[in-house]
Amino acid sequence: MLNRELLGPSLFLALFTLYAIVAWQIPLLPFEEYETVTSATLPKVYAAVGIIVCLLSIGATLLKPTTAVDEDNALKKSHVLRTIGLLILMVIYSAALEPIGFLISTSAFLLVGFFVMGERRKAILLLASIPVAVVFWFLMTQVLGIYLVPGNLWS
Repeated sequence: MLNRELLGPSLFLALFTLYAIVAWQIPLLPFEEYETVTSATLPKVYAAVGIIVCLLSIGATLLKPTTAVDEDNALKKSHVLRTIGLLILMVIYSAALEPIGFLISTSAFLLVGFFVMGERRKAILLLASIPVAVVFWFLMTQVLGIYLVPGNLWS
């Protein structure tokens, strides 16, 4: 009974459980000992809410009446391969940010990511990746004044 409706919440449950373990190990500063709200409060609340939502989602999925085998909801090999491909692409993107800069690495990440997800039209690939990266870069650097790495190739 491994399908997308059960796999997603199960993975998020594992993630939120690990997050809760880390959140409960956040050390308190000396002046926070007797405070009601501390630096560890919000992470603990996030972890608890995430675990509750995941458990409710898993429970709703398990209690849902089963019908005939739903081919649309089955976990397919192609979906798993796409997911693994995107995870590898994310690692490559994070490694490429410093050497080639935000604009080029983000544009390439979006372009290849859309390709991995099944988009094959060149116009859509280019118009959905490059303008998004440029507009995001402009908003972050020029409007908000946030530093985004320009890359080592240009210096």
